[in-house]
This record gives sequence, structure tokens and C-alpha cells, in this order.
Amino acid sequence: MRRRRSLSAAGLLCALLVLTTTTTTPAAAEHVHADAHAHAHAHDHEHMAQDLAGTPMRVIEERTAASAARIERTTGVRPGTATTKRAAADPGQAGSWSAVVDTPVVPVFAAVLPNGKVLMWDSVGDEPTENYPDHSFTRAMVWNPADDTYRRVDLQGSNIFCAGFAHLGNGNILIAGGNANAELDGTVHTYVFDWRNETWTRGQDMAAARWYPSVAETANGEGVIVGGGPATAEVYGTNGAIRPLTGFTKYDARLYPFLASRPDTQVGLFGPYGTGYTITTSGNGVITATGTRDGITRDYGSFATYDIGKSVVVGGGSLTEYGVPKVPTRTAVVLNSNNSLFPVITPTGSMATGRRQHNATLLADGSVLTTGGMTSTATSALVDLDNAATAAELWEPATGQWRVLSNASRIRQYHSMAALLPDGRVMTGGGGICLACLDVGYLEKNVEYFTPPYLYKKDGSGDLAPRPAITTAPAGVGVGATFTVSSPQAAGIRKVALVGLADVTHSVDQGQRYIPLKFTTSGTTLTVAGPPNGGVAPPGYYMLFVVDADGVPSIAKMVQVAKGPNPVMSQVKNNTGRCLDVPTSSLLPKTYLQTFTCNSSKAQALSRLPDDKTLRVLGNCVDVPWSRFNPAQKVWVYSCSRSAAQTWQFGADGTIRPTSNTKVCLAAASAAERAAVALATCSGAALQKWTW
Repeated sequence: MRRRRSLSAAGLLCALLVLTTTTTTPAAAEHVHADAHAHAHAHDHEHMAQDLAGTPMRVIEERTAASAARIERTTGVRPGTATTKRAAADPGQAGSWSAVVDTPVVPVFAAVLPNGKVLMWDSVGDEPTENYPDHSFTRAMVWNPADDTYRRVDLQGSNIFCAGFAHLGNGNILIAGGNANAELDGTVHTYVFDWRNETWTRGQDMAAARWYPSVAETANGEGVIVGGGPATAEVYGTNGAIRPLTGFTKYDARLYPFLASRPDTQVGLFGPYGTGYTITTSGNGVITATGTRDGITRDYGSFATYDIGKSVVVGGGSLTEYGVPKVPTRTAVVLNSNNSLFPVITPTGSMATGRRQHNATLLADGSVLTTGGMTSTATSALVDLDNAATAAELWEPATGQWRVLSNASRIRQYHSMAALLPDGRVMTGGGGICLACLDVGYLEKNVEYFTPPYLYKKDGSGDLAPRPAITTAPAGVGVGATFTVSSPQAAGIRKVALVGLADVTHSVDQGQRYIPLKFTTSGTTLTVAGPPNGGVAPPGYYMLFVVDADGVPSIAKMVQVAKGPNPVMSQVKNNTGRCLDVPTSSLLPKTYLQTFTCNSSKAQALSRLPDDKTLRVLGNCVDVPWSRFNPAQKVWVYSCSRSAAQTWQFGADGTIRPTSNTKVCLAAASAAERAAVALATCSGAALQKWTW
């Protein structure tokens, strides 16, 4: 492991897709939806010029440094330094910031690894200038926040700047797309970073090149790849094969979409544009619902999934708000996907100031921290050092309100990041690499750490609070299964939660999610119920925190959540190879179920949700018509309502019974193809037994 040192660098940079909306509605806060999706491609040439296409990173760094030196000589202030400082505040109320620590690469892309280290990369590495535009490598490092050391792990073979990425179930990082050349074409390449060996492996190529896509892990451990140029999404399977998602062709923008796995095991797309989608990614995919989030195009806004099925989307865009033109919004909305096919949208409290290019980061107690950003788009959509948001803000889900915390030392705008660490701190870093950035001397090749108020005593002393400790925890936990955690402070624990590992860039963190867990206490032992299903907790590594009565979190233990029971794909036990199936993959309510040869299609991707005892497929619920729990009553799919007609008991003996009448069982009429599915008096017959 090498200590930090200064490095020269060269490279080409990732481009920004500048999508702004200005409104003039005469209300206190005027918001008019202007979906910029249709205009994305018209701006490509402008973006290439703005983002210094074809300029080596070494040249960018040299010119930026020269601009910074000139400006500092004139003004006495180093560009990127936060000039607005509040009086020293009690860290128990406002938190505190560390000193700034230099890094060998600009922290533009960051993935927290299961060992607590952080994989970070930017663009083309330290090669002679005459090699450019050569995009066959990327400079990268694994950073250890425990002691600020690093190891270079440069990638050979592709420039993964502008790529999408997400964790896989084994903790490795899947990277999709990147920057192919000086013309900012995307790439078809995928790579996997092995966090144990710190090595790269080339994966299967995608069908089409992508630049600015997002990748999100799904309930069954696959990775769905959306956007970045091609309209057809793709899915990276657990076996490494990639298949087209021809049932979803609604998002092609070269702007990272907001994606999240949902409790119903579908995937939600809810930003940055106002139109959102609910997607089943099984087979070739299908859109099961479309709706509108709000009236704002929230480009370079941020989001965080802070509870089961709940995400907050905050800031972003460029509009007229409270009478001020060309500002990002200060508003936030909550999306609740627990009880409806398209999320229920509810306004929540607004930040003290509007922001874009900021990061919303989940904390260990389930609150959400915003850091960095810019408060005006009048001069630039990328960077405006005179209109920087340097104070952190904290959102409490219980109240829906924000409060202003302490100020960072450095400005974090375009190409910055923020991520929760296992010790409960937040690491922020990066910023710069654009034409506007170069002109104003803005390049942040460093990190700093924010210690949230919850780690301090509340007596005004500024001392750190005593922390609860996890003395033992399992290495792995199962979906729906209980596990035990030992803590000397068990009697005082008020929260137990899993927090997903960050995959963050460009204000979008596809990895973070907060999953509160139910628990009981006996002595020094906590008996904890695992996450309810893979939609809530896609398989992979999570930080396990306990939080005491004073709101102080432990240092996290890393645990691996196993892949849950497969989407039911229920197979009759008489070896006929038949599965429950929705004829023609119909989305229509009142479609009767049948059995069909198992084929892994979306028509057979049934999801068992133990929490509400439903059985779901293609956005609908398996339902007993008119609640007639009688033998021979055929079963159909219907809009989910959590009614008695849609609740089921899943038996260890392979039976599926209506909870309202457990004397009847779900049964296939015969072993034939397209056999009807109906209720039958429970008899133990093979046609009444299913596996999932």
C-alpha cells in the first residue's frame, strides 16, 4: 500500500448533458414541467465543445492550475475554496469537516467496497500526450479512508469515464459503457472489478454503445442498464450474459437516470425527467405503469431511498422559483412505491437553498445529507464558484424538514461525489474537468470527510459521543430469515438497519438504500428479522448499523444479503415442468392464470411478498375472483389492493392457500400445457404442490 503523492495526469473528460428549463409561472414557487428528453441529441456538439473533447487530462490540469494561480494572485483566494463561513458551531448540532486530503485521481466515480475501501476513477491516465486521443485505459485507485492510503488499479483496455456502474451480489463492481473517443461516442464494453483481488475482468459486450447510462441491481441479482444513447435497455445476468430488454425502450438520454429496486421486485425509473416508469425486467421486460413525478425536470438533482419503498428526490434543474430566474429548485418530493403500481408522490420540506450538482447521501440513522452543489444556473450549468452551496443540509424523514449544518472547506460541484462510510462519516471529493471549470481554475483532486452531528455529544462540549458496538454479527443474512447480533448496549438500541454501499457519480447514487429491520432484545442479544424480499434488498453486501437511544450509530459490520427465493416461477412437483403463467404476458386485470412450460419469461416472473402475503406478476396480484374461496374457482390477476382475495399462505409442504380459507389450495387442473389454475380441496396431490 503506497502513501499519497502528487501525480501528473493526462486524459480526456466526460461530458455534461446540459438540460435546463426556465419557467415564468406567477406563483410563489413557479414550476412548469418541460421534459427535455426530446432535445437531448441536439446538444451533443455543444457539449463536446464545452467539455474539452480530445484534450488530455494532463493539459486540462496544467491549464486549470495556471488559471487558478492567476485568479489567486488577483483575488487572494484559491478557486474552489469556500469563502462563506458561519461562526464556529457546536458539532453536536452542525457536524464538522476534516482537513482536505489530496488524491492521485479526481474522485469522479466512487464505489464503496465490502472491505470499507473505495474504488475511484476518473479518465485517461498518465500517458504521453502524443498518445491522445487514446481511450484504451483509465486511471483508477482503491482508497482506504481509514488511513488515507491508496493503491493504483488503472484499467487497461477502455476509458470508463461516463460509464454506469453498480454492485453485484458478490460485492464486485459492474461497469457498463464509457468514453470511446474524442467525439464522445459511448462504448459497448463492460468490466467487472474484483474487490478481493483488486483486478479487472472484461465482460460481455452490450448490443449498443452507452455513455452516461445508469446500472441498478435487481431483486434476482441481475443488473439493468438504462440510457446512455440506446433506447433499448439491457440486463446483465447473474451468469455474465447480457440480454436486450426490448419491452423497455422509453429512455435513451445521455443523462444518468434515477433507478431503484422496489418492494414488488420491479424497478422504478423516476428521474431526472418528470415522466417515470415501473418496469418488470424479467425476460424481455415490460412497462407496467407510467406516471408523472412532479412538474420539474430535475437534471443534476439527487435522490436517496431512505426507507422500504420510499425515495426522496431533491433539487436539480433550472427554473424560476420564488421570483428568481435560472436557479435550481430547493424543493423535494417523496415517492412511495409500497401500495400502488406507480409511486404515490408527496411534497416534503424544501432545502434552505436550491442546489444542483449536489449529492444526497443516506446516513447511518436513515436521515439524508445534502452536500455541495451550485445555487444558480445563470452563468453555467456546471460550475459557478460565486454561487456555491458549501453548507451541508440534513433532512429528517420523520418531520420532513431540513436544517443547515456546517460548511465544507472546498466547493463541490460538477464531477464531485459523496458516500457514506462504515464508520458513519461521509466522504466527499472531486469536482472540475470542464471548459467552464478550466476557465475559473476549478479542479478538486482531493477528498474531505464530514462527521455528522450524531457522532458528537449534545452537551456543547464538542466531544465525540460514546458509540454502541456490534461485537458479533453473521457474515451473511437471508431474506425473510432471522439472525442474531451481539452488543453490550443491546438494551439501549432503538434502530437496526442495513445500508447499501454507494455507487455514486454525477449526483446519482444507485447503490445506497436504507432498510430498517425489526428486532427484539434479550440481554446482550438482538434477534433481527432479515429484509422481507429481494426487491427491498437486492443480493449483495450491506453495512449493518445499530443506533442507540441518543441517535448514535455503531461502526458498521459488513454483511452479505443472500439472494432470496427466486421469483416464484412455481413448478408442479410431478416433474411436468409447468410453471404458473400469465397468458400472452397480459397486463390486463381479470386475466386467468394457466400453467405453461417453464421458460424464464416475464409471464412467469411471479414475486412472493411475505410482508403483505401477496403473489405478484407484471404489476398485478394473484386474486380469487369475488373472494369466492370455493373448490373449482379459477384464479386470475387483478390490480393489487391487499384485500383478503389477494393474501396467501405459503406452506413448507409446497402448498399455496388463501389465508381466508386454508382448506383449499392453489392447483393445476392437469399436467397438460395451458392447464387452468384454480382452487381445490387440499389433498396433498402433486398438482397442488409448488416450488419457488
